[in-house]
Amino acid sequence: MKQETKHLKLMKAYNNDIQISDMNLKDKFTEFENSKLNESETLLYEVKVKPTRFKRYSRGQIVKVKFGVNIGSEFSGDHYAIVISKQDTMLNPILHVIPLTSKRHNYNIELDNLLYREEEINKLRELLTKEYDKKVIKKIKKCINYYSNRKDKVSYACIKHLKTVSKLSICKPINEFDYLNSIKISNDLQRKIDGEIVREYTLL
Repeated sequence: MKQETKHLKLMKAYNNDIQISDMNLKDKFTEFENSKLNESETLLYEVKVKPTRFKRYSRGQIVKVKFGVNIGSEFSGDHYAIVISKQDTMLNPILHVIPLTSKRHNYNIELDNLLYREEEINKLRELLTKEYDKKVIKKIKKCINYYSNRKDKVSYACIKHLKTVSKLSICKPINEFDYLNSIKISNDLQRKIDGEIVREYTLL
Protein backbone atom coordinates (compact mmCIF):
# COMPACT_ATOMS: atom_id res chain seq x y z
CA MET A 1 0.00 0.00 0.00
CA LYS A 2 1.31 3.45 -0.94
CA GLN A 3 2.43 5.74 1.90
CA GLU A 4 -0.13 8.38 0.86
CA THR A 5 -2.97 5.84 0.94
CA LYS A 6 -1.92 4.60 4.38
CA HIS A 7 -1.87 8.12 5.78
CA LEU A 8 -5.27 8.93 4.26
CA LYS A 9 -6.79 5.86 5.89
CA LEU A 10 -5.26 6.79 9.25
CA MET A 11 -6.54 10.36 8.96
CA LYS A 12 -10.03 9.07 8.20
CA ALA A 13 -9.87 6.82 11.26
CA TYR A 14 -8.64 9.79 13.32
CA ASN A 15 -11.55 11.95 12.11
CA ASN A 16 -14.01 9.17 12.93
CA ASP A 17 -12.60 8.98 16.46
CA ILE A 18 -12.87 12.75 16.87
CA GLN A 19 -16.54 12.62 15.82
CA ILE A 20 -17.26 9.91 18.39
CA SER A 21 -15.37 11.83 21.08
CA ASP A 22 -17.30 15.05 20.38
CA MET A 23 -20.61 13.22 20.93
CA ASN A 24 -19.72 12.81 24.64
CA LEU A 25 -21.35 9.38 24.76
CA LYS A 26 -21.74 7.41 27.98
CA ASP A 27 -21.48 3.76 29.01
CA LYS A 28 -18.71 2.00 27.09
CA PHE A 29 -17.67 5.31 25.43
CA THR A 30 -17.01 7.09 28.74
CA GLU A 31 -13.30 6.20 28.58
CA PHE A 32 -13.15 6.25 24.77
CA GLU A 33 -10.18 8.61 24.50
CA ASN A 34 -8.14 6.78 27.15
CA SER A 35 -8.94 3.48 25.45
CA LYS A 36 -7.75 4.70 22.05
CA LEU A 37 -4.56 6.15 23.53
CA ASN A 38 -3.81 2.96 25.43
CA GLU A 39 -4.43 0.88 22.30
CA SER A 40 -1.96 2.90 20.24
CA GLU A 41 0.66 2.95 23.01
CA THR A 42 0.37 -0.81 23.55
CA LEU A 43 0.69 -1.53 19.82
CA LEU A 44 3.74 0.75 19.60
CA TYR A 45 5.28 -1.00 22.61
CA GLU A 46 4.66 -4.39 20.98
CA VAL A 47 6.31 -3.26 17.73
CA LYS A 48 9.31 -1.57 19.32
CA VAL A 49 10.07 -3.86 22.26
CA LYS A 50 8.91 -7.15 20.74
CA PRO A 51 8.43 -8.85 24.13
CA THR A 52 9.05 -12.59 24.15
CA ARG A 53 8.61 -13.41 27.84
CA PHE A 54 5.53 -12.63 29.88
CA LYS A 55 4.21 -12.98 33.42
CA ARG A 56 2.87 -16.43 34.21
CA TYR A 57 -0.69 -16.69 35.54
CA SER A 58 -2.49 -19.48 37.37
CA ARG A 59 -5.92 -20.83 36.52
CA GLY A 60 -8.49 -19.16 38.73
CA GLN A 61 -6.36 -16.07 39.28
CA ILE A 62 -8.00 -12.64 39.15
CA VAL A 63 -6.56 -10.06 36.76
CA LYS A 64 -7.67 -6.63 35.59
CA VAL A 65 -7.92 -6.34 31.81
CA LYS A 66 -8.19 -3.37 29.45
CA PHE A 67 -10.80 -4.73 27.02
CA GLY A 68 -10.94 -1.44 25.13
CA VAL A 69 -14.00 -0.07 23.30
CA ASN A 70 -15.47 -2.79 21.12
CA ILE A 71 -18.28 -3.12 18.58
CA GLY A 72 -21.91 -3.57 19.62
CA SER A 73 -22.41 -5.70 22.72
CA GLU A 74 -18.88 -7.08 22.76
CA PHE A 75 -17.31 -6.70 26.20
CA SER A 76 -15.69 -3.27 26.67
CA GLY A 77 -13.90 -1.23 29.30
CA ASP A 78 -11.49 -2.07 32.11
CA HIS A 79 -12.78 -5.06 34.06
CA TYR A 80 -11.54 -7.73 36.38
CA ALA A 81 -11.51 -11.22 34.93
CA ILE A 82 -10.88 -14.83 35.91
CA VAL A 83 -8.05 -16.66 34.18
CA ILE A 84 -9.27 -19.99 32.83
CA SER A 85 -6.14 -20.89 30.84
CA LYS A 86 -4.44 -24.07 32.01
CA GLN A 87 -0.68 -24.55 32.36
CA ASP A 88 0.27 -21.02 31.40
CA THR A 89 3.96 -20.31 30.73
CA MET A 90 6.19 -17.23 30.46
CA LEU A 91 6.43 -17.85 26.70
CA ASN A 92 2.66 -17.71 26.23
CA PRO A 93 1.53 -14.19 25.15
CA ILE A 94 -2.23 -14.72 25.60
CA LEU A 95 -4.76 -15.74 28.23
CA HIS A 96 -8.31 -17.07 28.12
CA VAL A 97 -10.41 -15.13 30.60
CA ILE A 98 -13.99 -14.70 31.76
CA PRO A 99 -14.80 -11.05 32.52
CA LEU A 100 -16.33 -10.06 35.85
CA THR A 101 -18.95 -7.40 36.44
CA SER A 102 -20.81 -5.99 39.43
CA LYS A 103 -24.04 -5.92 37.40
CA ARG A 104 -26.55 -8.69 37.81
CA HIS A 105 -27.98 -10.40 34.70
CA ASN A 106 -29.82 -13.66 34.17
CA TYR A 107 -26.92 -15.12 32.19
CA ASN A 108 -24.20 -14.13 34.70
CA ILE A 109 -22.98 -16.37 37.52
CA GLU A 110 -22.96 -14.93 41.03
CA LEU A 111 -19.60 -15.48 42.74
CA ASP A 112 -19.89 -13.42 45.93
CA ASN A 113 -17.29 -10.76 46.70
CA LEU A 114 -13.95 -11.69 45.13
CA LEU A 115 -11.94 -8.49 45.50
CA TYR A 116 -12.34 -7.47 49.15
CA ARG A 117 -10.12 -9.66 51.32
CA GLU A 118 -10.33 -8.86 55.02
CA GLU A 119 -7.13 -10.75 55.81
CA GLU A 120 -5.15 -8.81 53.19
CA ILE A 121 -6.63 -5.48 54.31
CA ASN A 122 -5.64 -6.23 57.91
CA LYS A 123 -2.08 -6.98 56.79
CA LEU A 124 -1.92 -3.60 55.11
CA ARG A 125 -3.32 -1.86 58.20
CA GLU A 126 -0.71 -3.59 60.32
CA LEU A 127 2.00 -2.27 57.98
CA LEU A 128 0.74 1.26 58.64
CA THR A 129 1.59 0.90 62.34
CA LYS A 130 5.21 0.02 61.49
CA GLU A 131 5.86 2.37 58.59
CA TYR A 132 7.17 5.95 58.94
CA ASP A 133 7.90 6.88 55.34
CA LYS A 134 5.09 9.20 54.18
CA LYS A 135 5.30 8.07 50.55
CA VAL A 136 5.01 4.42 51.55
CA ILE A 137 2.13 5.18 53.91
CA LYS A 138 0.33 6.95 51.06
CA LYS A 139 0.73 3.89 48.83
CA ILE A 140 -0.58 1.53 51.51
CA LYS A 141 -3.59 3.75 52.23
CA LYS A 142 -4.36 3.96 48.53
CA CYS A 143 -4.69 0.16 48.33
CA ILE A 144 -6.70 -0.03 51.55
CA ASN A 145 -9.16 2.63 50.34
CA TYR A 146 -9.44 1.12 46.87
CA TYR A 147 -10.42 -2.34 48.06
CA SER A 148 -12.43 -1.14 51.07
CA ASN A 149 -14.71 0.70 48.63
CA ARG A 150 -15.45 -2.70 47.07
CA LYS A 151 -16.37 -4.39 50.34
CA ASP A 152 -20.08 -4.79 49.55
CA LYS A 153 -19.79 -5.42 45.80
CA VAL A 154 -20.74 -8.85 44.52
CA SER A 155 -18.91 -10.16 41.44
CA TYR A 156 -20.66 -11.91 38.56
CA ALA A 157 -18.90 -14.00 35.92
CA CYS A 158 -19.93 -13.15 32.35
CA ILE A 159 -19.79 -16.62 30.83
CA LYS A 160 -21.15 -15.47 27.47
CA HIS A 161 -18.19 -13.09 27.10
CA LEU A 162 -15.37 -15.61 27.44
CA LYS A 163 -12.42 -13.98 25.64
CA THR A 164 -8.86 -14.47 24.53
CA VAL A 165 -6.72 -11.47 25.51
CA SER A 166 -3.12 -10.45 25.12
CA LYS A 167 -1.11 -10.31 28.32
CA LEU A 168 -0.13 -6.81 27.18
CA SER A 169 -3.75 -5.81 27.91
CA ILE A 170 -3.50 -6.75 31.59
CA CYS A 171 -3.34 -3.76 33.94
CA LYS A 172 -0.41 -3.29 36.26
CA PRO A 173 -1.01 -3.43 40.04
CA ILE A 174 -1.85 -0.16 41.80
CA ASN A 175 1.59 -0.33 43.45
CA GLU A 176 3.77 -2.87 45.23
CA PHE A 177 1.21 -3.19 48.05
CA ASP A 178 -1.66 -4.20 45.77
CA TYR A 179 -2.73 -7.74 46.70
CA LEU A 180 -4.63 -8.41 43.46
CA ASN A 181 -2.05 -10.88 42.15
CA SER A 182 -2.60 -13.09 45.19
CA ILE A 183 -6.37 -13.45 44.62
CA LYS A 184 -7.43 -16.81 43.29
CA ILE A 185 -10.97 -18.20 43.30
CA SER A 186 -11.66 -21.45 45.13
CA ASN A 187 -11.69 -24.85 43.43
CA ASP A 188 -15.45 -25.04 44.09
CA LEU A 189 -16.03 -21.80 42.17
CA GLN A 190 -13.75 -23.00 39.39
CA ARG A 191 -15.82 -26.18 39.08
CA LYS A 192 -19.00 -24.09 39.07
CA ILE A 193 -17.66 -22.00 36.21
CA ASP A 194 -16.44 -25.10 34.35
CA GLY A 195 -19.96 -26.52 34.49
CA GLU A 196 -21.43 -23.33 33.04
CA ILE A 197 -18.79 -23.27 30.28
CA VAL A 198 -19.71 -26.84 29.30
CA ARG A 199 -23.41 -25.94 29.19
CA GLU A 200 -22.82 -22.75 27.23
CA TYR A 201 -20.27 -23.89 24.66
CA THR A 202 -20.69 -27.64 24.16
CA LEU A 203 -23.43 -30.14 23.33
CA LEU A 204 -22.71 -32.24 26.41
